[in-house]
Amino acid sequence: MIIPVLHEDHEILVVNKPAGIPSQSDKSGTLSLLEILSENRSDLFVIHRLDQRVSGIIVLAKTEASASQLSKDFQTRNVTKKYRAVVANQPKDKEGKLTHWLLKDAKKNMSKAFDKEVKNSQKAELKYQIVKSSERYHLLEIELFTGRFHQIRSQLSAISCPILGDLKYGYKRSSPDGSIFLQSFSLSFNHPKTKQATNFEIEMPELWKKYGF
Repeated sequence: MIIPVLHEDHEILVVNKPAGIPSQSDKSGTLSLLEILSENRSDLFVIHRLDQRVSGIIVLAKTEASASQLSKDFQTRNVTKKYRAVVANQPKDKEGKLTHWLLKDAKKNMSKAFDKEVKNSQKAELKYQIVKSSERYHLLEIELFTGRFHQIRSQLSAISCPILGDLKYGYKRSSPDGSIFLQSFSLSFNHPKTKQATNFEIEMPELWKKYGF
């Protein structure tokens, strides 16, 4: 599989992960993004992940020093992550902020969103806006303020707006290619070596055009 490379230098590698492959090895045994990229590169460090059926921008570090700096930036929220999602149910408000407390269910491999804090839950925050609507679907842009497990999927499901193709979180049908209509389309961070502000953006998946976008 060919992985589109958006940028590569001595410190970082930025790619557009296709839907359908895990970010790194898991129980499924599917060849992972890390394994594919490591075929002709000696050292790569995973800093963050996208779900297997989600596409979009991922940055990997090529040195331990850069991995340490990027990990710190992600943990301290010194990174801006923006996503696109397509839903069939229109959110009540054209734009808004969602705050939930997420509780991970390891057995079901999913997160449940609660309106109030419950034991062992983690606070999850994002903001969204509707940027375009077709006859049946709505395109949202989402900015994450926290990076919880299945956060966007769980929070949108909690407001009765499950993402297209996301059977686990309440959508009724799978998508033609098995993907979830969720994409990490914009990632901004400071380069770990030069400290220069860096931003990457990608076009939405070709399949989405058939749904009016």
